[in-house]
Amino acid sequence: MLKTWTVRSTLLAAACSMALCAPVMADTPRKVDIPAGELTSALQRLAEQSGAEFMYSADRLKGVHTNGVQGEYTPEQAVMKLLEGTSLKLLVGESGALLISDKAAPATAYGPQKVSAISMSSGSRLRLSQAADPVGDGRGEASNTTRLEEIVVTATKRKERLRDLAGAASATTGVQLSAIGAQSNADYLGRLPGVVFNEGTSGQSTVTIRGIGTTAGVDQGQGPTGYFINEVPLAEPSYASGIPDIDTFDLDRVEVLRGPQGTLFGSSSLGGAVNYIVKTADPAQFDAATETTVRSIDHSGGDLSYTAKAMFNLPLITDKLAVRVVGSTRYDAGYISNVGTGVEDANDTEVNGVRASIVFSPTETTRLSLLSLYQENQLDDFQAVQSTYGRYHRSTHFPAPSEYNIELHSLRLDQDVSFANLTVLASTHDKDHVLDSDVTASSAVRTFVPNGVLSREDFTTTMQTIEARLSSKDGGLLKWVFGAMYSDTESKVATLSIAPGGAAALAARYNPALLQGDMFNRGYSFRNGYEKALFGEASLTFAQDWTLTLGGRLFDTRYALRLERYGIQAPTGPLFIPEREAMDDGFVPKISLAYRPTSDHTIYALASKGFRFGNPNTVADLPGFDTPSSWESDELWNYELGSHSVLMDGMFQLDASVFYIDWKDIQVRLVRPDNLTYGTNAGTARSRGVELAAAIRPIDPMTLTTNVTYLDSELTQTVTIASPPLLDGTQLPGASEWQISNTLTYNFDTVLSPSVILSHRYLSDAPETLQQPYVRVAGYNQFDVRTNFDLGRLDLGLFVTNLTDRRAVSFGYGISATGSGRNEFITRPRTFGITLNWNFNQ
Repeated sequence: MLKTWTVRSTLLAAACSMALCAPVMADTPRKVDIPAGELTSALQRLAEQSGAEFMYSADRLKGVHTNGVQGEYTPEQAVMKLLEGTSLKLLVGESGALLISDKAAPATAYGPQKVSAISMSSGSRLRLSQAADPVGDGRGEASNTTRLEEIVVTATKRKERLRDLAGAASATTGVQLSAIGAQSNADYLGRLPGVVFNEGTSGQSTVTIRGIGTTAGVDQGQGPTGYFINEVPLAEPSYASGIPDIDTFDLDRVEVLRGPQGTLFGSSSLGGAVNYIVKTADPAQFDAATETTVRSIDHSGGDLSYTAKAMFNLPLITDKLAVRVVGSTRYDAGYISNVGTGVEDANDTEVNGVRASIVFSPTETTRLSLLSLYQENQLDDFQAVQSTYGRYHRSTHFPAPSEYNIELHSLRLDQDVSFANLTVLASTHDKDHVLDSDVTASSAVRTFVPNGVLSREDFTTTMQTIEARLSSKDGGLLKWVFGAMYSDTESKVATLSIAPGGAAALAARYNPALLQGDMFNRGYSFRNGYEKALFGEASLTFAQDWTLTLGGRLFDTRYALRLERYGIQAPTGPLFIPEREAMDDGFVPKISLAYRPTSDHTIYALASKGFRFGNPNTVADLPGFDTPSSWESDELWNYELGSHSVLMDGMFQLDASVFYIDWKDIQVRLVRPDNLTYGTNAGTARSRGVELAAAIRPIDPMTLTTNVTYLDSELTQTVTIASPPLLDGTQLPGASEWQISNTLTYNFDTVLSPSVILSHRYLSDAPETLQQPYVRVAGYNQFDVRTNFDLGRLDLGLFVTNLTDRRAVSFGYGISATGSGRNEFITRPRTFGITLNWNFNQ
């Protein structure tokens, strides 16, 4: 295990003192792999792969196709290959920029004119400049406005433009995350259409997509949202032992896919999926970067928070072998005081991590990628307030710390097998989560032990996955991907009941043979499960502008557990509950029809189905009550109409979708007469809504983005077996009716190139749980402001988040009958900060 002090001291030193250099040759041949397709998209990919700059007229290139290029070429040679068979010419400007024209005009004619340009540095800063007619006859109207960024995603497990998807998705690039100063997923996920981020304790924050969920917290079974890192699944088949908070530093992008993603991404993606795409090693050139942030969080007693991050990318064999290493440490000062323990600002949080990537390309057709990640989250005291004791206070007999660690290793093979592309992805990851809770108020031994009662849950999970798939080459009318996957998960959960300093009091009342000092109850569950699947999608383009996609997944799941109980809960000796299992199999289909009249417009209709694991119940049978031994997968269908459009010569982007979700046999947790809970399938619900995402650049210095979601999600059947009954018409937890996010960016053309970013987010209220729909969470506005300065290789950022210091509840654990008030998880108070970024290749 990494030592916290070692990680922190190393990263602080690296962030403050790294100074490395290496030559970058623009004319060096590099490996490029550009599929056949539209020329503008091909130039985008070549810019990403080569780092070169290309200038062209978007109007002149509209509708032009290329046969692609694969192999080792200089950027100039690669462009010549792309232009083969077209009427376009390649010119080289005095600055070395590659100019694409439909006339053999002299290069010097382009000096004073505004041209379209694409450039991609190793820091993934994509620049698009636009002119109406830079290489034509000069009759077009000139434009002073740059085009908005075009993003390529892997939502269909193939690279394609976001605007070409027949489905609803959002992608936030690493450049965008850096611009707004995002540190964790709480800083950006909740700003996306249809997404509610339920900020909780470290490693336990959840995401609700399109209102699909029965709680705003962690589900007892498998959650309804899937989490992936570079396509590696991170969601367990059952109760999540931890939800990773992937650090935003050196991320390529974060893709959020809305609506069930069962066909390609498998179980848990019932409402949607979050796929973190981290940068991997680049064999083309050396790179290095650091980021340092100092923050002051209101109500934290004056303690400063900080982050220190560093990255270096080192080619070992040019264009064949490279290694990339990223390290980060983050300390968030506490702002919740514990009245019972007497500790002020008790919820200090530390997040430390390291990530490494090795990429080896022995031939032009083979690429091996190794990705490893380790992250540890440490929280000094539970990050929830109890309203009775104050706005930023709680009261417990002792602190309730938690620790969450994840270690992940994955190996990926990308192989060109002439007729198709083969991808094999194998992974293993381990999660450990230790969570303490003060349960004195509900414990039967509270009346005679001296110092209260502590409950400790210790989760350990090992998950191994392998997936192999073949996908067609780009450029044809028929595109397809077919594959198979297998995952295996082993978990152990220990639940321990402890009365600190209470050994003598316990021994006076119970058989000492049942006790282990202060520990009076021990429960262990041993869990294992697998998922097997065959999956595929095929898309056929016909009548030039129409594409029909059919897909499906044939799955087989099993999840089993056995229980052991010791202590005073088993007074006659150890209690062994035989293995129980939940098995399920089925087929989830997907069908879509897309119409693309131009390269800038996609209109689609989609129907898709999702699924997730069923689970066994862990409670013992109750005489006279029919407790089901397990529950099965939900049945969820999504019907959707949407469009992706780029208008006004690339200055305006609009994504819109309207959807209806039919949800049956919902996985719910109910209460038995003995007050123990159990899981079952019961009831129906529907979720319908409208999502809009717009970005406009009316003038070159200014960009405005806005995301608006209207959501109507509720139960459509009364569940009478619940206590209390779940009523028809009850709004689903975490399903806020309105979600609005606005961001205004203005870039000043003056010394230091300052930019100002103003952000606003509104989230209407929603129920905390199905059982207590009258307890509401969310319902707030939040405002942020940030200023960035360009200092060459250095970027300086000054920011304030939660400008009005709004105290907002993201979710909680209901109303307490003991008078302590409900446990509420609140958004971070107002925070002032300064960030300094350094990039070698900037």
